[in-house]
Amino acid sequence: MNLRHLQFFVVLAETRNFTRAAQRLHVAQPALSQQIRTLEDRLGAALIDRRTRPLRLTEAGTFFLAEARQILSQYERASSAARDIGEGRRGWLGIGFTRSAMYSVLPPALKQFSRTHPGVELKLYEMLAEEHAAALKEHRIHIGIGRQAEPIPGCATQVLLQEKLMAVLPADHPLAKRPRLRVQHLAELPFVFYPKHPNARFPRLVESLCRDAGFTPRVAHQAYEIQTAIALVAAGLGVTLVGESVARHGRADVVYLPLSGASAAALTTLTATWRQDDDSPALADFLSVLLPAGRQ
Repeated sequence: MNLRHLQFFVVLAETRNFTRAAQRLHVAQPALSQQIRTLEDRLGAALIDRRTRPLRLTEAGTFFLAEARQILSQYERASSAARDIGEGRRGWLGIGFTRSAMYSVLPPALKQFSRTHPGVELKLYEMLAEEHAAALKEHRIHIGIGRQAEPIPGCATQVLLQEKLMAVLPADHPLAKRPRLRVQHLAELPFVFYPKHPNARFPRLVESLCRDAGFTPRVAHQAYEIQTAIALVAAGLGVTLVGESVARHGRADVVYLPLSGASAAALTTLTATWRQDDDSPALADFLSVLLPAGRQ
């Protein structure tokens, strides 16, 4: 027994006439009759009472019709889902991201992707860039978006954004009235570093800028994520550095000042990383809207 047998039987049961059923199925009537006979033989039960006009289903035929319709419906749903998954319209997509990605490239990419792929479930995980390698290896995410990300074996990496750094100070700080700052101006101030992770690369970037300016930063506090660091600055507990995109979504109780001098050329980089052997259609479609060429 196969799906063709079920389809033939359902159409015959709906029309109650071999001639009309054969016409709907675009087959010869003898072929249809033979298919129904074969089905009945395999089931070991008569499905059609051929002595009546129009044809009438037997009790076994009435039961089997309901079951056949359910099987065909499940097959159609499974076929449709398989096509959607194969074409990237259904499935799931795991995205690991650092908080600062939500200030720039990620929201518009999510908006465009979710509009064109409503059947794909987005699973968003806020995590440090330093946690992406394990999450990718364990297939908990398809793609990681983070700052100052290191290369991961077996993964591809693409730069999404490069932007200048800005100093964050309390709004009432004496230096807050300046139009811009040199890193040297921060030498006597306590710093708030983030993210708090033994292998975090962004704090190393800040330390390098300070060393180039002739001093070692005094780290007063460490925060796990960027908004906590900015809140500590607003509380007067130190200063920190952020990318320009974060400054564009700033809060009123701090000021964001551009850097001048050699430090003005310092850039923070936002990258996307994904497994090279990941053939997920949803990932491919998401990359097409996330990567710079897709955003133009």
